[in-house]
Amino acid sequence: MKHVASVILALLSLPLFAADIASCSNPSGKGYFPETGFVTAKDSGWNEEKITGGITKLSKRGDNEYDILFVDTRKEIISARQDGGQVLLLNRGKNVVSVLVVYPGKTAEVYTFLKTNSGKLEYIHTLSRAGDGVLITKASVMRGDCDYINFGAL
Repeated sequence: MKHVASVILALLSLPLFAADIASCSNPSGKGYFPETGFVTAKDSGWNEEKITGGITKLSKRGDNEYDILFVDTRKEIISARQDGGQVLLLNRGKNVVSVLVVYPGKTAEVYTFLKTNSGKLEYIHTLSRAGDGVLITKASVMRGDCDYINFGAL
């Protein structure tokens, strides 16, 4: 009986109408690290970046509420909302959707999920991290392939 109650409680705690919109993986690109904070002049500049096995998902949590879920280099699942981020829909179209994730005073990220003219599904992730509380200032752009993007679920 305890198991049934636990399952019911877990289901009730889920947001209504939660739906995965996109599932993407293996982003790679470039990051720029200026000589600030812990970054020395020798370590500053452009670097190749890659998160092998990294996963990014866009989900809808109800009317006009979105979240970005991602698996980072430590192989941990992180919700942008639960991590203190504000997730805002920037735009949506027939074959594209962009969301802005803001961690106030620290980081702004834009995730763009799209279908290319040739029918390929991909996403682009841009990041700008700076501020007094940031140990490593960084700007980057990465792209990855998507298994699916459900533009109709927006």
